[in-house]
Amino acid sequence: MSIRSGSVLTILVLLSGIAGSAETAGGQSGALGSTWADAAKMPDFFSGMWMTLGGRPGTFPPYTAQAQKYVDAYKPKLDMPYAEDGCRTPGLPISMTFGPSKFTYAPGLISIYMQATGHTRFIRMNQPMGKTSPKYYGNSVGHWEGDTLVVETRDFLPEITFQYGTGKGLPADGTAAAANIVPIGELAAAARGGAPGGGARGGAPGGGAPGGGAPGGGRSAGLSSSIWGPHGENMYMVERMRLLNPNSLEIKLTIYDDTVWTQPYESTRTFTHIQHGISEFGPFSGEPEEWVCTVSITSFDPDTNTYKDKDPQEMVKYLDKLGR
Repeated sequence: MSIRSGSVLTILVLLSGIAGSAETAGGQSGALGSTWADAAKMPDFFSGMWMTLGGRPGTFPPYTAQAQKYVDAYKPKLDMPYAEDGCRTPGLPISMTFGPSKFTYAPGLISIYMQATGHTRFIRMNQPMGKTSPKYYGNSVGHWEGDTLVVETRDFLPEITFQYGTGKGLPADGTAAAANIVPIGELAAAARGGAPGGGARGGAPGGGAPGGGAPGGGRSAGLSSSIWGPHGENMYMVERMRLLNPNSLEIKLTIYDDTVWTQPYESTRTFTHIQHGISEFGPFSGEPEEWVCTVSITSFDPDTNTYKDKDPQEMVKYLDKLGR
């Protein structure tokens, strides 16, 4: 056998081995979500957009000894910003729990545009997890189990906004936090056609669990009573997404972090289908729109434990100079 023909044979053997390893590792070329033809076979996550106004946050698991010390010393924040300094995103899972989201598909990839942050997360389909550099939205891989999209996400940056649980919180009235948190009832009314906008400045409407939802509802619940802290290096989350019916998408979230909780945290949220001309409500038409955070109008003062808004009139003048 010549050197050339031997090299060709070696290459063919290597290619067949690579293909075989992809099959065994989860990179099945024939698995649902791998071809354009699969678009017609998958549940319709992709028309219109999805938005959640509440959920079942569940019960936070018991803390580890390490986390309990952190919780015991934790001081609730008097206020939370709409966008952190430098317009930094809170990351997952919070970014999935407020504002409308848009699913799109290409062979081997499902993308979710989260309009409230103006960012898109990417889910590689039918691929081995592997290891990536840490990210705000992590490293996500997915596959279909019947009608359920199962997504595992790892490799999170330490800076994501991570919730340990809820505490006593601040007084319901007369605080900066109370002034900036809209009760769930008012938020729902706004979404049905009341005043557009609304919601908590710091993230998920109603605050509460990592999956969202206010633990007790109303102004005293939510962001001011949330306990935020660092997650463990190996923290990861699993989402199970399925259609309950054409207008309802259920997402069951499980977060694993044995540095914070002695058991996994679980929550369930239901997302409502928003379709243009069919199920319009509030300011949302069912079509994605661009949203860009360009200027943070808050600054955090560690001495008073509050975020201070810049004077609105001065901010208008400043933005006018920028042409925004």
